[in-house]
Amino acid sequence: MDKFLALNKYLLMGFWLVFVVNLFMPIAAHAGQWVLWIGVLMFAVHAVEFLVVRKKLHARGYSGMVSLIGVLLLGILYWKPLLRE
Repeated sequence: MDKFLALNKYLLMGFWLVFVVNLFMPIAAHAGQWVLWIGVLMFAVHAVEFLVVRKKLHARGYSGMVSLIGVLLLGILYWKPLLRE
């Protein structure tokens, strides 16, 4: 299961890298638009997700900017293992 989580984290970080590169050097018209809209949607979902789990993370001692960035980039892949401990 740890390998599965690690693989998903790497894939998600790879997507965010493509998203940022697409912002500065747009990919081909149609694919670039898809990457842009999927990235914006994922960012919004992860922002709402952070608002939902913020109190649980704070209760476990994981509050602050690191948790915010972790949830915005990785979502459940970041906070679920922290709350299982």
